[in-house]
Parts: sequence; C-alpha cells; structure tokens
Amino acid sequence: MDREARLTKAEVADRNDAGHLPRWIQFARERFALPAVLLVGVAQATSAQYLVRPQLEVVGVILAALGIGSLFTLLRLMDEVKDLEKDRVAHPLRPLPRGLLDPVDVRRAIHWGAGGLFGVGILVATVGNPVAGALLGASVGYALLMYREFFAPRFLEDHPFTNAVAHEVVLLPLYGFATAVVAPQLALSEPVLWFGLTGMGASFAYEVCRKLDPNAHAVLRTYLNVHGRHRTVAAVTFGVGFLALTATRIDVHHVIWPFAALLLLTLPLLYVRPGRFRLVEATATLLVLIQVLAPTLRHVWRAFS
Repeated sequence: MDREARLTKAEVADRNDAGHLPRWIQFARERFALPAVLLVGVAQATSAQYLVRPQLEVVGVILAALGIGSLFTLLRLMDEVKDLEKDRVAHPLRPLPRGLLDPVDVRRAIHWGAGGLFGVGILVATVGNPVAGALLGASVGYALLMYREFFAPRFLEDHPFTNAVAHEVVLLPLYGFATAVVAPQLALSEPVLWFGLTGMGASFAYEVCRKLDPNAHAVLRTYLNVHGRHRTVAAVTFGVGFLALTATRIDVHHVIWPFAALLLLTLPLLYVRPGRFRLVEATATLLVLIQVLAPTLRHVWRAFS
C-alpha cells in the first residue's frame, strides 16, 4: 500500500492547513526520495570520472551531482503534474489530488526550475566549459519534451514500450554532462556513450518493473494488466540483455552480469506469484544502482587487486 494511502483524514486536513512553504516541504517529504536522488547523483558523477580518468576530482563530483540531482527533481515535478488526472482516481491522497499544493504552483515551479537550469548551463558555458553547459542545457531541453509527451501523447499512450525508451534517452546528455564537468574533451567519447547506453538498458528494465502491480487501478495501465505476462517479461529481458551487452564495451560486465541474472531469475514470479511483484521491482532497483556504480566498483576492485 502506498504511503499516502495510509494517511488518516485528520493528517490530511492538518497538512492542508499548513502554510505555503511547509506544504512544499511536506510535498518533498512525500514524493521526493531526496537521499536516493543524491546517492544516484554522486554515484553517477563518480563513475563518469573513473570511466575516463584514474583520479577523482571531488569538486567535480559535487558539481555534477548537484546538476544531476536538480534535473531528477525537475523530472519528479513533471511526473506529478502529468499523472495528476490518473492520481485523482487511483491515488487521491497524493499531494496534488488532495489539494496540498495547487497544480498551477507546481507548473510554475517547473518553469522556474527549467529556466534556472538553463541559466546554470549558460553560466557554465560562459565561464569556460561550453561542453558541460551545452549538455546540461540539452538534458533540460529533452526533459521539457518529455513533459510535453513529445507532442504525441496519444501515440505514446498506445505504445508504452516506445514511451519508456523515449524517456530514457535523457540519460545520454546527462551522462555526458557528468563527464564534461571534469573532462569536457572526453564527454562525447565512445566510453561515455556506452556508459549512457548501459544506463538506458537498466533504466528501461526498471521502468517496466516498477509498474507491475496486478491489482492496480485500471487507469494506471500497468504492464501486466495491459500487455500480459509474456510481453512484459520479454520487455524486461530485452532491457537486461541490452544492458549486459553494452556493459562489455566498457569492461564492467563482470560487475553487472550477476545482478542482471538475479533480475532474470525473479521474472518467473510474474507467472506463479504475481503478487510478489515488489521483489521484482526491488531487484530492478538494485540493478540500476549497480549499473550506475559499475565503473567505480571496477576502479576499486583494480585498486585493491
């Protein structure tokens, strides 16, 4: 059961009576997994450096992690607005459906956040790193296209696997940005591209695995309910296989393959115990974390071997 579904009516009323800033704080507490966002940002920034250089620049890690974390936060806000009508039906106690925040204010925050990140990109380009600035701007621009559903919402609704792939493409400029912060001349190099593609594979598998609840409301259109077990398992297997293949190109397959195999081993649960979908989702989450950390784990292994 979702956390917000466990809120009592009294708690909801108390939260809705709070001031404007406390409401935003409560919104962030309920809908932003900030420690996880920071963890992924630091992990991705660290791995991006170790992928192209033997030493770590701490300031570069911090700057890249802040950029990555800010973009992920912006994407979270966008998802809250895009999912509002579905949440009114399936998750009425989430912050926006229950009126904790006005959707107009959230849309305004999205516009200001996107503008702010564009401004940071321009500033970074101006002070001497045009590659990092351009890649940050490209990441924000692609995020805005995602927000607008690429101006083809009906097509994406009818082709959810295509939709999932399209939403992972943002990782390519983002991974490039994480590298460009400390090594702009290598941001568009082959290893960074392959690293981004491993991210797409892992994230695609996770995107499918996080929408598997067989008892979810029909409006949520979970993969199991809409596309059945065979197509869902095939999609996850495709994402895992793509990850496993691209990992060989940057020599991190030994790190990733055991966890990729672990996810594949959980997929039969969708046939025999579909109610255990949370285990599949948790394994996919672990795989994403390992994928992001893979170059760092390889570096540490080599340093101590």
